[in-house]
Amino acid sequence: MGKPVTTGVSDTGAFRGDIEGLRALAALLVAIFHIWMNKVSGGVDVFFVVSGYLITLSLLRQYDQQGRVRPLVFWAGLARRLLPAALLVIAAVLLGTWLLLPRSLWMSAMKESLAAMFYMENWLLALNSVDYLARDNLPSPVQHYWALSAQGQFYALWPFVVMLALYLSSRLALSQRGGLLLTFVSVFILSLGFSIIHTAANQTFAYFNTFARVWQFALGGLVAITPWITVNGSLRRPLGWIGLAAIVSCGFLLDVSLSFPGYAALWPSLGAALVLGAGAGMLPLSARNLLSIRPLVWLGGISYAFYLWHWPVMIFLRASFGEPATTWYGGVVIMLLSLILAWLTTRLVEKPLRKHLGRRSPGFAYAAGLAAVAPLVLAILLWRNEVKDLTEEYRVPEVVDATLYPGARVLADGSPSGGVTHAAIVPEPFMASRDVPRPYREGCHQDLYGTEATPCHYGSADGETTIAVAGSSHATHWVPALDVIAQQRNWRLVSYTKNGCRFTALVEESPENRQNSCAQWNDNVLAAIAELEPDFVFTTATVAMTVDQPEHVPEGYVQQWQKLQALGFKVLAVRDTPFMGFHVPTCVDMNGANSPQCSRPRNAALTETLVLEQLNVAGTAAHFIDMSDYFCTRDTCPAVVGNVLVYKDKSHISTVYMKSLSSYLGQEIDQAMQEHAERHLVER
Repeated sequence: MGKPVTTGVSDTGAFRGDIEGLRALAALLVAIFHIWMNKVSGGVDVFFVVSGYLITLSLLRQYDQQGRVRPLVFWAGLARRLLPAALLVIAAVLLGTWLLLPRSLWMSAMKESLAAMFYMENWLLALNSVDYLARDNLPSPVQHYWALSAQGQFYALWPFVVMLALYLSSRLALSQRGGLLLTFVSVFILSLGFSIIHTAANQTFAYFNTFARVWQFALGGLVAITPWITVNGSLRRPLGWIGLAAIVSCGFLLDVSLSFPGYAALWPSLGAALVLGAGAGMLPLSARNLLSIRPLVWLGGISYAFYLWHWPVMIFLRASFGEPATTWYGGVVIMLLSLILAWLTTRLVEKPLRKHLGRRSPGFAYAAGLAAVAPLVLAILLWRNEVKDLTEEYRVPEVVDATLYPGARVLADGSPSGGVTHAAIVPEPFMASRDVPRPYREGCHQDLYGTEATPCHYGSADGETTIAVAGSSHATHWVPALDVIAQQRNWRLVSYTKNGCRFTALVEESPENRQNSCAQWNDNVLAAIAELEPDFVFTTATVAMTVDQPEHVPEGYVQQWQKLQALGFKVLAVRDTPFMGFHVPTCVDMNGANSPQCSRPRNAALTETLVLEQLNVAGTAAHFIDMSDYFCTRDTCPAVVGNVLVYKDKSHISTVYMKSLSSYLGQEIDQAMQEHAERHLVER
């Protein structure tokens, strides 16, 4: 992570090896959790506190030496220190993306590289976090620059906060420390309060939001102006060890990616603050002694470059070597290669350029930075235009030749392999993200915060039979098949769908209930269906199996079906489509349609007995439709069937494939309706 111009120093200017060691520990935690545990550790939060501590000392030292805070001079120093390594890695990422990654990742890598260069990556990821379908995209090789972007924005802000604090000191007749303390505490409280509230309302957006993170930097600033050296050594020693234990344990005990940056982020942040404060003065048998050992100090010196390299190295090796790169020994290779690149970058690029540019004026540093950024921006824009020209020519076909692209018919005929031939795959994996159902394109599919039951109308407006579709995006991707059926049979089709919100009576079972929007939307949809009076309601019956949960029928589903039944409506509940767990178009683009890497064992995607037992418990509240045999063979769930790409991402079905199974879905609906009529006749 980024370091200010004056690194590893105390408030007296003396070198503090424990700060380098703390930075090394944070970098190791970030890399270890990314590489081997596929999660986050809280190490980034430690970097934020350390940065706030060191930046505050740097600005105050400038004020003491020059009589004022000079933001332009301060930023020039940061540019000398941070830009060379950051731009070098971005250049390497662009080259590696072109050589090693599939075309489906090119556009996002270019877009995020631009954002990373201008320290805006965190906001781009924040916006993607509320784009429900974009969240299924693979991470780019510069995704980790989000933390550097948040730091860069803090660096832009903090000189003015310090200037305000010094101004208040003189205006309010406070000591310099008193003015700083008042200002920093105010920033800390306001930002932490915003972080807690915002995290509760929209955690994924808050995770990348700089304003929800400023309190962590302010905490570092508070440590910098607090006279810890006067605290009794017998107290500082245990506080340091407690802080160190909090930092190391955080990622193991908390799910950082789902709970931060609200009050839960106090855990590693306060731990870092305790280590920084307790290390103000060497004590025997202290945490400072451990963090000051030579290997950690050495790693701390290259930790910025190590952080920059570890993520793209992991992405590129996994893209090139697949499964071997995800093993423990593959992780060791990633770590060693990242360390070597970090050492070379620090020794051959960062230090020489910092030394050379340090002799020049701040204006020269800015000019050099612009000169380095310009060719990268030009290369991205030229590359982007070339890819854009290619993508703009592509259209997902509304209708395909059924002889070349039989799709689901291949599995219906019993093909064991998915019937893939040498014909081009439809939709093109590179363009799969464009293959979205009509409700998305026509604006009647609700977003994560929408509450209105916004209808989409398809088929025949005056059809004698009316179908209502209700549910999340996993209900939406059935609309193309139902639309074909409605057009063929002169039915009326009305859909009510919403991102991240299942059609359920118990919204706590739904993945997204932003600001209670899912609960309100479910109530509104029930009311809309009651007014519509459809012949039947089509919705999902199960939640697919993932790594974290077995396939199951949520209790809230059954309760919702019972409500509809009480209103006199018939429910057709379709089994959820198998969850693949990886980005299917990218896998196919890299490995080919026939690659076993791009399929999933059927028994890993579908739980047969348990689901049937649960549906039996549901009784007659809904008619169950199981289309699993049109997505999976007896053994596997392939990525491509009959030359049609089944999935457009990890779990959503392509419109082309859905249309290919429409006739089979129609047969299932006919059978369910016949069973209902027979049951109704018996009951009478």
